[in-house]
Amino acid sequence: MKIPYISKKNLDDLDIPFIFERLQLFSPYGEKLKKGLTPYNRHQRPELEKCFDQLEATIDLLLNRRVDLLTLKGYLKEIKLLDHTFDRIAEREVLSMTELFEIKQLVRVMDHIRQSQIALHWHRQIKAFDILDVSEIIRLLDPEQTGVQAFHIYSNYSLKLYEIRKALEKVDVDIKLRQKELIEQLVSESFPVTQHGDLKVMAGNSDLIQRVKSDSRFVYKSDIPMYSVFTVRQETSLITEKQRLLLEEEQEEYEVRSQLTLALMAYLETIVSNTESIAQIDMLIAKAQFSVAFHCVRPVISEAGEVEIEEGRHLKVAYSLEKVGKHFTPINVSLKKSVTLITGANMGGKTVSLKMIGQVVSLAQYGFYVPCKTLRMPLFDFIFVSVGDFQSIDMGLSTFGGEIVEIEQAIKRSEEYGLILIDELARGTNPLEGFAISKALIEFLRNQLSKAVITTHFDGLTAVEETVHYQVKGLSDVDLTLIREKIEAEGAALLHEYMDYQLMEVSSMKEIPKEAIRISELMGLDTRIVNRAKEILGGSNDE
Repeated sequence: MKIPYISKKNLDDLDIPFIFERLQLFSPYGEKLKKGLTPYNRHQRPELEKCFDQLEATIDLLLNRRVDLLTLKGYLKEIKLLDHTFDRIAEREVLSMTELFEIKQLVRVMDHIRQSQIALHWHRQIKAFDILDVSEIIRLLDPEQTGVQAFHIYSNYSLKLYEIRKALEKVDVDIKLRQKELIEQLVSESFPVTQHGDLKVMAGNSDLIQRVKSDSRFVYKSDIPMYSVFTVRQETSLITEKQRLLLEEEQEEYEVRSQLTLALMAYLETIVSNTESIAQIDMLIAKAQFSVAFHCVRPVISEAGEVEIEEGRHLKVAYSLEKVGKHFTPINVSLKKSVTLITGANMGGKTVSLKMIGQVVSLAQYGFYVPCKTLRMPLFDFIFVSVGDFQSIDMGLSTFGGEIVEIEQAIKRSEEYGLILIDELARGTNPLEGFAISKALIEFLRNQLSKAVITTHFDGLTAVEETVHYQVKGLSDVDLTLIREKIEAEGAALLHEYMDYQLMEVSSMKEIPKEAIRISELMGLDTRIVNRAKEILGGSNDE
């Protein structure tokens, strides 16, 4: 079984669905493409660069030919998913009138999209996903070139159908003529028949009712208040002839639909190819709109092993902050070695930094522009994320046990070129054993091909050689007295406004800052307890 680049759970962990949900796709084929999106692998760099070239050109069209491009996109709303009909054509199953109408509508919209592409010089700009000419299919389904949207089986599809319909017209004329003659005759005999052949007789007019009932030229129709209604009987031979012709017309129309279905088989490849192009067009424009709306940039794909992120943003967090009038502090980070450690307080932003790294890297490999100022990265074979509660009731595992089961899957692939992201390693077990397991894992990963980013609050792990250490700034540069006063006045939620989530590269030997002491102090913990905690830690974080 082929191992995925990233699991569904890890996609959720990195909030990728939040991004996919914000792609404004208009066509069912675009939605279908989104559901089946797969990342580019390490051997598909040329294909990924081509994807970025196409997206760059589409963004250029969006910025400089916005109205024309959105007009093209507007046509995508008219596209219907007709895969079942395509299958029926391929199986030579005779299409219904509704199906032929839907095919006619589809190719008509395809022609509009093609004309829009011509106006946009799409082929020169994008160099892909051109809608193929469908004019012959339009002529097939609209042979009289009426331009009407409805589908009709025209008489010129078949000489026999033409002759049947001419005969039907003659029968209808004969029926009307015979009825007119009969009405005139009945009127001359003092029957008050209307020109439409109806005769209303008052309930009390027994003589007239008796005359009508005894006359075979009348047929009872209905009763209405105070009246009985009769109608003139149509000539049986003409009605029989009309029914015979209608049956022949239905049979011949079936033959015509059968021939049209066979004719459409010759164009099926063109139609299906166009739906595939429509999906790509829809996706390209949606990606372009997303890139502009969220200020995303083109990633630089490099053969070098480093991942360099300048002013990276975690889109979901940034979006949530902007909704309440706050600003996400961009993060700079460079993964230069096999293992990078991120330290900081539990609420200091380590997890956000970890997820941001995974989010921008995976987006790039899915062919998206990324929410950074710059991103330079290699392509990875896989991304693994360990974040959140791994407790498994079904397997009888604790949080720690579930975490180890997950991490072992990444270890098995560490000889591949992957990106392994682990948040608070061994947080579900006792500190001494957790430290030992964490250090052993870091020492193992530093010699592997994969890159690993690990957040931790264990002292001593950053001393492992051949690792890079980043520290979240947190509350290191703030006036604690001022913040304490504001928290007392406005509440603890204010603390996040003063937390600096930027990463600083520091010496691997530097002790992990005890932000928990600062936070406890700010939250109003008894000063006697805070001071004793500082003493126990040997004065750490004590000014």
